[in-house]
Amino acid sequence: MKRKLLWMSLLLLILAGCSSDDDETVDGIVCMGGGVVYDGYLYQQIDETNPLSVFFGAELHQPRWDQYGNEHKSFFEQGEWNDESVLVINSREEFQKAYMGTKELPDVDFNQFTLVIGKTWGNDGSYGLSNVVLRDMGLTYELETQLIHHINRAAFDAIQPIFYWRLYSKLSKKAMIIKRTVTDVYD
Repeated sequence: MKRKLLWMSLLLLILAGCSSDDDETVDGIVCMGGGVVYDGYLYQQIDETNPLSVFFGAELHQPRWDQYGNEHKSFFEQGEWNDESVLVINSREEFQKAYMGTKELPDVDFNQFTLVIGKTWGNDGSYGLSNVVLRDMGLTYELETQLIHHINRAAFDAIQPIFYWRLYSKLSKKAMIIKRTVTDVYD
C-alpha cells in the first residue's frame, strides 16, 4: 500500500511540475508531459512506461568519463557553473543534431509537439526544481525555471546542475528568454 501511495505521489508531482493554471491558460500553450532529471547527488523522476522519460533519465546529464577514459556526452557541453541553457526542438533532425550521445533516439511526433530540454542550477543539493512555466510574450517565449531552496536541509557545498525536459503542443519559431526564480522554504 505504501508503495502504491508513493507511485501516486510521484505521478502527481510530475503532473504538477508540468502544468499550472498559468501554463494552461496562456495562449493555448499546453504541456503534454515532462520530467526533471537531477544530476549528481539527487534523484531522477522516471516514468518507466514512457520511452522519452526513460531515455532522458539515462541520457540527460553533464559530460562525464567512465573508468576506461571514454567521454559520455549528452545534450549540453561542460559550461560555466551558472549556465542557463535551453534547447527548443521541432524536428527529428534537430533532435539528432542536439544529442551528442550514442543511444537511439525515442520517437516524438514533431508534427504535433515541441520538445524543450533545459539546464539550470542550484547552489548545492538543497535546491530543487519546483516548476517550469512557459509563457507566450508575443514576439518571444519566456521560460521561467522556478526553484525551491530548502533552507534547513543539509547539503553539499557544490553547484548542482539540474536538467529538465518538457513536451509542449507545437510551438512557433520564436526566441526563448530564460528567467530563473528561487523561493526559500523552511522545512
